[in-house]
Amino acid sequence: MISIEIPVLHGKYLNHLFESIRDQTFQDYEVIVVNSSSDENVSDIIQQYGFKEIKEKVKLLKARYLSHYYSKGEYAFLLDETRTLRKDALALLSSQDHDMTIIGEEEIGDSFWIRLANLDKENIMECNTPEAVKGFALPRFFRREILDRTFGKLRENLKENFDDVVFPDHELIYYEASKTSKDVSSLKDKLIMHYGDARLVDIVRKYYRYGKSLKVLKGTPYSNLVRVSRKKRNICKGNRFLLYLLYLSRGVPFIIGYTL
Repeated sequence: MISIEIPVLHGKYLNHLFESIRDQTFQDYEVIVVNSSSDENVSDIIQQYGFKEIKEKVKLLKARYLSHYYSKGEYAFLLDETRTLRKDALALLSSQDHDMTIIGEEEIGDSFWIRLANLDKENIMECNTPEAVKGFALPRFFRREILDRTFGKLRENLKENFDDVVFPDHELIYYEASKTSKDVSSLKDKLIMHYGDARLVDIVRKYYRYGKSLKVLKGTPYSNLVRVSRKKRNICKGNRFLLYLLYLSRGVPFIIGYTL
């Protein structure tokens, strides 16, 4: 069984997400939703679909932990409320026999910034070696025991900071999981569709918040993740100048949020 683990704060795209799950060709799954929203309509939607709800006001890393803690599947699929699934996503993932799997994604929409985000994703998956891909695209599909050990180590190492982590929740999970296993596969099929940032102002706000939230890692065993520098992407598709414009639009507010 696959456990689909979803933290929810806003619920804007929940109906789209839940419909995409219900329409899967592979049906051996459970859905665990950690609902941190103050909107009662979110609970109504979760109950309408019959999915398991844990209602607790928590931040993102704690929400991912709780959704996994209350799950039972042999594999865990870390999903978000802004993402939907291609109809055969679970069927393809169920055939994987790896500890972790990176999954291809596609942004929904046709704005200038959405097109650039899709181009960036294509470059990550198509222009980099399998080892380099792991530096920019993170696994969403985990063997259960890998994630069990990962959350145990994160709670042990972060201590009281564990409850305060928003970003980089996903990178922290992979960083710790990679110490346990190097068995990471990549599915280049675009199985996940993402309602991303269609406007520059959305990008600026998001990455400013990301920068601010990164401060919680200072003084922890994960303080190395505070460094802004990362491995350089290989770019082999599209306009390099426009991609650098995208990276700049993300990087500048991120640095401002972190330093202020």
